[in-house]
Amino acid sequence: MSTHPTLPAALEPPQRRFPTWLIGILYSASGSMNGFVAVSLATLLTGRGVSNAREAAITALILTPSYLSFLFTPLVDCGMSRRAWAMLLAVGGAVCLGTGVLLTPAASAGGGYGGGANLLILTLLLGYLCTQMYSSTIGGMVPNLVEPARQSAASAWLNIAYLGLTGLCGYLSVWEIRHVSLHTAALLIPLPILLSASPLLFTAREHRVPKRAGEAMRELGRNLLLSARQRSYWFALLVFIVPSATFAMQNLFGGIGRDFGVSDERTAFISGVVLAIACIVGSALGGPLSNRYDRRLLFIAPAMVAGLGSLAMIALLNRGIAPATVFLAGVCFYNVLAGINYTATSALVFQIVGRDNPLSATQYAICIAACNAAIAGAVALDGSGSNLHGHWAGARGELLTDALLSLVLGAVVLALVWRFGGGFPRPPVDEADASQAPS
Repeated sequence: MSTHPTLPAALEPPQRRFPTWLIGILYSASGSMNGFVAVSLATLLTGRGVSNAREAAITALILTPSYLSFLFTPLVDCGMSRRAWAMLLAVGGAVCLGTGVLLTPAASAGGGYGGGANLLILTLLLGYLCTQMYSSTIGGMVPNLVEPARQSAASAWLNIAYLGLTGLCGYLSVWEIRHVSLHTAALLIPLPILLSASPLLFTAREHRVPKRAGEAMRELGRNLLLSARQRSYWFALLVFIVPSATFAMQNLFGGIGRDFGVSDERTAFISGVVLAIACIVGSALGGPLSNRYDRRLLFIAPAMVAGLGSLAMIALLNRGIAPATVFLAGVCFYNVLAGINYTATSALVFQIVGRDNPLSATQYAICIAACNAAIAGAVALDGSGSNLHGHWAGARGELLTDALLSLVLGAVVLALVWRFGGGFPRPPVDEADASQAPS
């Protein structure tokens, strides 16, 4: 899940209600990239002999822009309209993804440690940077396009579309690479990025004077300093950056199906299509829940429950009880909770940013960067769990590591929120209250 550092209110005010479902379509443009990196890559690389630990390390490196792209997003304020920048970034992401598809076979040589792997990492890292800058630009616009009472609905649509496309494209990428020529797959797999971004051609035009690159970067520095002076904003960042609610196993399920006796093809389907459906169900539930309960609680608590589910998967695997069924049920349970978490995350960020906030895009970018930094770190930690010795090697080690991060760190963060963050009140729904960050 880094955008323009100044107020997106430079957008022309909409003449009618901005449809919340359109936010979902626009934001999902990066789902194809994320589906390939988070779902397909694990199956494709481990299926060619790359270890789970190395695959997790490769994925973590490619995810680097997810928490550093905010340093580059001021560039979208320079030279061209943001719509033009967004389309350019979508095209750049699509080109990099297609190139990455072509590089996948070479990346598996030498156990994922050769020059092909390095080139794949660099190519997909650049593509991920493009799509992160694109999606964060869209996200920074939401508080000014959608009134606070409808932001939970926008958050639900955003995550339904994004996560659904991530899972569907993740599965289709594996299927296409195995059933059509590699060059044809390289053309088909990036296509959803361009299709999802196409509504940009019809959205409201901006009215602004483009800045020079140096001026935009200086403005980013000023905005970061202003954000740093807000105590409530730092507390919100703490909630995000602690790796207690990352749902990092989403990125690794594609590589552990064999431990449960599941074929690679069925693993790709479960970690792609089934994962997407479960996330959509969770995101739909997360919309109304985000209007009823403190969004910080909804951010942390589902991950703790998912951690208990991971421990149950380990226990049932140890007993040899229908391991394939356990894998399917575990993925479903885990990702329904992930969908609730993601919707609560977006709604919480919109609440923190607020309406008509001159730091809107910068603060959105930094919040999402904090979340993504935690995810990337947890992916690497979970992957290293597969290197545990003996009985705990492989899937058991990854699931155990993920569960411990969620349960232990989640309890710590919830205690801090309760003690220093004012408990767990209902989220605000009126515009005046919603413009204030949670304290």
